[in-house]
Amino acid sequence: LGYVHPSPYEGYPSTAANRTEIYFCSGCGSLTRFPRYNAASAVLQCRRGRCGEYSMLLFRTLRCLGRRCRWVVDWADHVWVEVHVRGRGWVHLDPCEAVIDEPLLYQGWGKKQTYIIAFEGPWEEEELGSDPPFRHIEDVTMRYTSDNDDIIDRRRHESRKEIIEAIQYVESQIRLSF
Repeated sequence: LGYVHPSPYEGYPSTAANRTEIYFCSGCGSLTRFPRYNAASAVLQCRRGRCGEYSMLLFRTLRCLGRRCRWVVDWADHVWVEVHVRGRGWVHLDPCEAVIDEPLLYQGWGKKQTYIIAFEGPWEEEELGSDPPFRHIEDVTMRYTSDNDDIIDRRRHESRKEIIEAIQYVESQIRLSF
């Protein structure tokens, strides 16, 4: 049916739900609340989730293990993780689909990719001189589609130059905050 504000319990700081989805079961007529948690402890406690919860859990687990990783958001409504592997570069990991390094998987879903953006959290030692160079935000759309640049450009409402400038601006603002 849509999103609502979390109940006091769902939004409590230790569970950190930022919104709750409401579902209607046409079979039994019941309503179900599905809090969208941002805290790994809440996902582990409730033992349920979807792409956002499971990807966040994988992302945070990889970070705890000291791995360089990034959160990847497809504006067509999916998220997953990439981990940096020395000698291979960024490797696609989707815990919901149980796949490793199958970046063209999403084309089979019939979605028309327009914006797929990777967000990497700051690592102080990597900012000083990393391989590959440390970036907070990167447009990775072309890695996840076999569509050519012209097709992607027609789907977007901004030019490639505007997108690059927007990412550079946001990255500069993030760097200023550290």
